[in-house]
Amino acid sequence: MAANIGAAANRYICRVKDSKLNPALAWGMFIVLALIWGSSFIIMKRGLQSFSYAQIGMLRIATAWIFTVLIAFRKFKIWKKVHTGPSAIVGYFGNAIPYILFPLAVTRLDSSLVGILNSLVPLFTLIIGLIWFKVRVRWIGITGIILGFTGALWLLLPGVQVDPSKLGFGFYPIIATVCYALSINTINSKLTNLDSLSITLFSTTMVGPLALIYVFSTDFIQIMQTDPEAWLNLGYISILGVVGTSLAVILFNYLIKGTSSLFAASVTYAIPLVALLWGVWDGENVGPEHLVGMLLILAGVYLVNLKGSPADRIRKRLARK
Repeated sequence: MAANIGAAANRYICRVKDSKLNPALAWGMFIVLALIWGSSFIIMKRGLQSFSYAQIGMLRIATAWIFTVLIAFRKFKIWKKVHTGPSAIVGYFGNAIPYILFPLAVTRLDSSLVGILNSLVPLFTLIIGLIWFKVRVRWIGITGIILGFTGALWLLLPGVQVDPSKLGFGFYPIIATVCYALSINTINSKLTNLDSLSITLFSTTMVGPLALIYVFSTDFIQIMQTDPEAWLNLGYISILGVVGTSLAVILFNYLIKGTSSLFAASVTYAIPLVALLWGVWDGENVGPEHLVGMLLILAGVYLVNLKGSPADRIRKRLARK
């Protein structure tokens, strides 16, 4: 499977748009992102020991925005009116909404399960791309999409037993992956003239100030003064903001622009593996059904990215731009 994924990913590497990104560097960035984002779910779990899911999401955005402004404030001079709409889409759908939905899901689901469901991103990237680029779906694409969603249902309906609470909270990370997919397609189609650092700065600026205002409108100060674990857990969330958001998003945007949106989205091949290992380490209830569901999702992602698939035709269109 690893060899097949490697061969498929090498085919994703399209003409470089803003950098000469060779396959070795692309794979190095791919692995680093998988490690960072695969670890984010267990960090959310730690943050929930002191803060609410909404506070975690807004703190993550606020710290990411502050850090990005500090390292990239000179980029504001190239901001044009035409960048505002797409940057807002990326800010809200690629950051704000998912950063609230993921910790909300972790309040009721194991972090490893949420990490596995995150691997649906490439499927939704394809579906939105099909609508965006008006490419018809053939049998291989349909098969991949069905396999992917079967894997998600397998995880959320273990033994075909409906658990309303688990099913309901399981939809939150799925909605988050739809948001990510919309953000990825926006970057690839509307912000191709911007470098990765500018995209990150502009998108976080669209949501960062509001996130900071929200944090201080809650009981954040009281928690910091009364909870002995608050500073430690704030440190975890700051890691999410600086490393897992600002630096990782800069790297991710660079990967999108240097390769293709579908190659970048396929980092979710590895994210669930990292999340699963963290879940085992933390004593979560990880069983064979998790592996089955994960393999079904990844098999679906692999099929929708094969040569001749709808994703392959989208890649060719992007390469001709």
